[in-house]
Amino acid sequence: MDTSEGEVVLLACQAIERPSSFKNLELTLMITPSFIVLAPFDRAKVERLRRERAADAKAQGASRFQQLWYGAQAPFAMIDEYMGMTLAQVLAELPSSRTFARSSIQRATLTEGTQPHMGPRTAVAPAHRLVLRTDAGEVSLQVDGHVQPRELRRLLEAIVGDMLELNP
Repeated sequence: MDTSEGEVVLLACQAIERPSSFKNLELTLMITPSFIVLAPFDRAKVERLRRERAADAKAQGASRFQQLWYGAQAPFAMIDEYMGMTLAQVLAELPSSRTFARSSIQRATLTEGTQPHMGPRTAVAPAHRLVLRTDAGEVSLQVDGHVQPRELRRLLEAIVGDMLELNP
């Protein structure tokens, strides 16, 4: 796999894979110009960010509630850190990531959730559904509902082209 420096993360968001009825895997979905990357959700990094953010808020004189709120935003801060990283950097940080190039994707199906609301990011926005049919099998994902559907669709089309099927 070519992980050239030109492969910069253009979109990063939380996703959930459902490999079976009783199992969910939390992932970070990243899209570069040529690859779709599914990385494990790094809970240790989130916890470290949560502590750092709460300590920063406390140092700035924030109330206890404000400290908790600032710390609770750690998963989103972690996701935002991936934006602009190269694919090589992502794979160095998260070596168990799965990458999918156009050549390994037979079909992609996107079902858009409702439009995201303006306001603070929370985990309650209706998710988009993305199904990738690959050489290795099918990957079914629920994608963070705060991702702009138009941007997600545009980036997926750039990778898989006419193999992207849209469902309303």
